[in-house]
Amino acid sequence: MMEKIRIPETFAAITEKISRTAEENNFEAYAVGGFVRDLFLGRQPKDLDIMVEDKKDKNNALAGIKFSKILAKEYSLNDPVVFERFGTSKLFIEAEEVEFIMPRKEYYDESSRNPDTEIGSLEQDALRRDFTVNALFLRLSDMEVLDLTKRGLEDIKNKIIRVTDPQNADVIFNQDPLRILRAVRQKLQLAFDIEPATFEAMKKASPRICIVAPERIRDEINKILTEKKPSPAFYMMKETGLLAEIFPEIERLSAVKQPSKYHDDNVFEHTLKVLDRTAPDLILRMSALLHDSGKFDAFKQEDEKISFHGHENNSALIAENILKRLHYPKEFSGKIVNTIKNHMQPKNYSSVWKDSAVRRFAASCGDDMDYVLELAKADFGKDRSGEKIFEFISRIDSLKNRKLLYPKEELISGGELMAYFGLTQGQWIKKAKEAIYEAQLDKPEMTKDEAFGVVKEMLNNLLNNSEK
Repeated sequence: MMEKIRIPETFAAITEKISRTAEENNFEAYAVGGFVRDLFLGRQPKDLDIMVEDKKDKNNALAGIKFSKILAKEYSLNDPVVFERFGTSKLFIEAEEVEFIMPRKEYYDESSRNPDTEIGSLEQDALRRDFTVNALFLRLSDMEVLDLTKRGLEDIKNKIIRVTDPQNADVIFNQDPLRILRAVRQKLQLAFDIEPATFEAMKKASPRICIVAPERIRDEINKILTEKKPSPAFYMMKETGLLAEIFPEIERLSAVKQPSKYHDDNVFEHTLKVLDRTAPDLILRMSALLHDSGKFDAFKQEDEKISFHGHENNSALIAENILKRLHYPKEFSGKIVNTIKNHMQPKNYSSVWKDSAVRRFAASCGDDMDYVLELAKADFGKDRSGEKIFEFISRIDSLKNRKLLYPKEELISGGELMAYFGLTQGQWIKKAKEAIYEAQLDKPEMTKDEAFGVVKEMLNNLLNNSEK
C-alpha cells in the first residue's frame, strides 16, 4: 500500500539535502517511524530517523554510516557520531539531530532487551518495530509511503495501537518489555485505543519490565508526566501490572481509604487527581505523584478514623528511594523530597502565625517554595483548606514586598567574627552564623551589634556546657 505525503517546511530543507545526496551517490533514503506517523496525524514531527540502503550493495551494513559521512562532507557539517556496533550514526543538519540507520533484523537474549542486529530487508525491519503505526517508511526520492505491515495507515485512520506482528504479540513484548510502557505512553499522547490482543500480551509480559534499564523506564515516565493529563496512563499501568513493577509504593495506595473529612477517594485515586491538577512541570508532577507515598505505612484497616498526620516525612523518604531506584539525578530528587516534606505546612497555616513562622516556612522551602505552594493547592483542591493557602500566599507576598521574608545574607563574615572575639578559625564560626540566621528569622532587621550579642550568648552557653 502506498500513499503520497508532504514534508513540513521545518524539515523540508533537511530531507531535500538528504534526498539529493542519496540520489547522486546511489543510495536510497527513507524517513521512518514516528516521524512519518506524525505527518499523517497533523502533529509536528520530531526525531527524524533516516534508513539508508546502498543500491550497489544491499548487504552493506554500514550504509547509513557511509552515507552520513558523505552528507557531512557535501554540506561542510561536523563529522557524524558513529556507533559501528549498531551500524548507526548521528549528524546535526539545520540544527536538527538526524539519525542514520540500516534496515535490520534482530536477535534477542532472554536476559536483555538489547538485541544483536544484522542487515535485513525493509520487510524484516518493519516487522522488528513495535507497532504498525510506527512501521511506515517514507521514500524520499519519490515521496511514497511504504506500509509493509499492511495495517499501519489503516490503524492510524482508526486510531489503533497494534503490534507489527499480531501472531507473535507475546514475543514482541517479551523481547523488549519497554514496548509495553511505550504503548501506554503513545495511547496517552495520541488518544488511540490499544488493540485487544496487543493489550492482553502487554499484561502477560509486564513482569519482564525488570530487565529494562532504569534510565529507559525513567525517560518514558518523564514523557508521560509532562502530558496534559497523565492520570489515564497510570490507570492503564495499574491494569497491565506495570505499576506494581515500576511503582509498587504507588500501586498499593489503592488499598488505603482517605479520611472522609478530606476526600471521598482512596489514596491512589486522590494521587492521580492531584497529578492532573498540577501544571506539566516535571518536578511538580513527580512531587504530586509521590506526595502521599508514605500513607500506606500509616494505614490500619481496622481503624476507619486513622489520621495520616505527619506522613509527609515518610513520603519524602519513600520518594527519595523511588527516584534513586530509577536513577534520577540527586539535584532533581532533592527538589522532590523538599517539596513533599513541606507541602502540608500551608494546610496548618493560621492567621495567628507570627511573621517568624512564615519566614521559617520560606527558609525550609528554600528555592522550592513555588513548587511547595503549587503542590499544596493541587493537593487540597476544593477543600476549604484551599482558601487558607491563598491567604497564606498573600501573607508571604506581603513580607516579600516589604523585604522581610528572607534574612539578609551573611550579616557578619567569618573574618569579622574572629576579629571581634579574638578567636581563631574553627567550627564555632559555622555555629555562630547558624545562630545569627535563626535569630534573623525572628528579627530580619537585626543589626550587626545585635548579631554580635547573639554570638556572645551562644559562646557563653557553649563554655558553660563544657564546664559542667
